[in-house]
Amino acid sequence: MNQEEKLHQEWIEYRNSVSDNKSKSQDDFEKYINLMASGGIVLSLTFMEKIVTIDKAICKILILMGMFLMVVTLLSNLYSHYKSMLDSDEIIKDIDDEKYDVIFKNIEERNKVINRLNRISIWSLIIGITVIISFATINIYNMNYSNNNGKPNPSQPKPLTEEKGRTIPTPPKNNPPTYPKK
Repeated sequence: MNQEEKLHQEWIEYRNSVSDNKSKSQDDFEKYINLMASGGIVLSLTFMEKIVTIDKAICKILILMGMFLMVVTLLSNLYSHYKSMLDSDEIIKDIDDEKYDVIFKNIEERNKVINRLNRISIWSLIIGITVIISFATINIYNMNYSNNNGKPNPSQPKPLTEEKGRTIPTPPKNNPPTYPKK
């Protein structure tokens, strides 16, 4: 093997390692975007159940928009996978039919659709998270001020109002009269 062939082989090996890295990154991208979108939906529902009830919440449209955007993220990502599978089947069929020129013509158009779907997933996730965080912030702020007649709630622990176990009742405020002893 001469020097030029050796250099060419090194570049091919490097290209293959870059391709492997790209494939792993794509797998991680798909996994994490789905995890974050579904987690956003679950956290939104939990926030509505445990912290702010729907009847006391303000700016309800924000939570609806945020959850809608999380669903858009999941669906566009799911369709991106499906489209990629269909495109791969078409490429395999074109290779089997020895239509190599068709592959090069169609690959860019096929990738445009998948890339567009991925961008929709990313932006709907980013905007959805921002909207849900805005909803949570507004409602926590509102809860803090509405419970205290417009004054901020100090971060002091509340005293216990119930005692554990049996306690001796508090005596009356007035002392009993003192009578002379006989």
